[in-house]
Amino acid sequence: MKIENIETERGNEILAGLRKAGWKIAKQYNRLAFDKGIDFDSYTLKKCQQTLHFEWSNWFEWEIEGDDDVIQSLIVSFQLSEKTASKR
Repeated sequence: MKIENIETERGNEILAGLRKAGWKIAKQYNRLAFDKGIDFDSYTLKKCQQTLHFEWSNWFEWEIEGDDDVIQSLIVSFQLSEKTASKR
């Protein structure tokens, strides 16, 4: 399942909140890339057996992709609109 069109600041808050909740960065867009955070960014977070993929662009803002149950939990926990959620 995927949540799309999350405003930049809101997506940053979600990413920070998950990190505080124990999610670890397993992979990220190269920190040395000249366009990181300007045109594009991405992170893969892991906690136990769960994985979330965050991707950001200056055109479409944040999208988060993961298992249905984890995405549904994010929708509730961070009060996101289910209108932006879609099946992969």
